[in-house]
Amino acid sequence: MATSNLSLQVRRRARLRYQLKQKSVGRPRLSVFRSGKHIYAQIIDDAQGITVAAASTLDKDLKAALKTGADKPSCSTVGLIYIMAG
Repeated sequence: MATSNLSLQVRRRARLRYQLKQKSVGRPRLSVFRSGKHIYAQIIDDAQGITVAAASTLDKDLKAALKTGADKPSCSTVGLIYIMAG
């Protein structure tokens, strides 16, 4: 059973990577993840397979300045850092 699930996972990952590469058309994509405690943002270049810039509420400067990492002001602050980095 494990090999069957593994092969399905590999095929799904390859299909997803192919679709991302086709849809990106030379421009980077923004990936945002919000957990219950923090928010993370990344700019990813799929053509080269690298992360161009990243920002999160776990950054040293932000963590000290923010009350919590999952509220509206912290999301805005991460967005501003993302804009300055991008």
